[in-house]
Amino acid sequence: MNETIHHQGACVGAGACDLFFSEDLHEQRQAQAICMECPVRLACLEAALSDAVEFGVWGGVIFWDGTAYLRRRGRGRPKEGEPAAPIQLAADEMWAMVRSA
Repeated sequence: MNETIHHQGACVGAGACDLFFSEDLHEQRQAQAICMECPVRLACLEAALSDAVEFGVWGGVIFWDGTAYLRRRGRGRPKEGEPAAPIQLAADEMWAMVRSA
């Protein structure tokens, strides 16, 4: 992983690392919110794609079992008004997003 990401990322410090590898949906959303303010967000996502990460929030994208999601939902029935399924992202769509930045 690029050293710039490790030193300039919004996730550095404040014990935020636990958020980025949490199984809790609320904490994953908190991590995504931190990513949205990050100056190296796209570089982080690019590194995650290059390294084929399995888990964690990288560049605002949730990687779960090697699959990328913009959002995930909990177990059981969806709450009223909640989308029925998580939104998955294809790797080529993410690469296009990184390249267009």
